[in-house]
Amino acid sequence: MHARVNTARVEPGQIDEFAAAAKALLPRAKPQATGLNSALVLGDRHTGKIVIVSNWDSEAAGDAAEPMYQQAMREFSRFLAEPPTRERYEVRLEI
Repeated sequence: MHARVNTARVEPGQIDEFAAAAKALLPRAKPQATGLNSALVLGDRHTGKIVIVSNWDSEAAGDAAEPMYQQAMREFSRFLAEPPTRERYEVRLEI
């Protein structure tokens, strides 16, 4: 399995709006993202830091979802105070 970790910052006062947008978008996107096992959205209300962790069957499945990722970033852009960063990891343990 593979994971993608996206980190961004929103204005602290917009954290609830961002969470609502993510809650609306992710269920719509999941059927299009073959191989997406789960997504976790974390947020720090005080700093506005957002972390999105997505868990994929394979690196190829994550790569194939690139158009979906780009669409999500366009939808989320109204909240972002700075461009997001993205890292890829091989999942070594899941409990």
